Amino acid sequence: MEIKIEKQDHKPLVDRDEVFVKVFDGEATISNAQLKEDVAKKLNKSQDLIIVKQINQKFGKHEAEAKVYVYHTVEALARFEPKKKEKKEAVKKEEKK
Repeated sequence: MEIKIEKQDHKPLVDRDEVFVKVFDGEATISNAQLKEDVAKKLNKSQDLIIVKQINQKFGKHEAEAKVYVYHTVEALARFEPKKKEKKEAVKKEEKK
């Protein structure tokens, strides 16, 4: 599988880069883990600092588009990315209201 970085926006307020990636020659939709690994190699970053936000693949095409957040520090990642448990609790609180 081949990936190509289409666009990379630096967001200094949240200390991250928003990276838009195109994935070519994929027989199936690429997994989050594989995409994290490929982006980490391409940008020379740690996989721990990369969050895959979305992967879009159109029906019948052998290419996908993805949106990935690449944080510069672990502190920024912890500050701006909610944990899974926190997400579930937030949904439960909204349902009770």
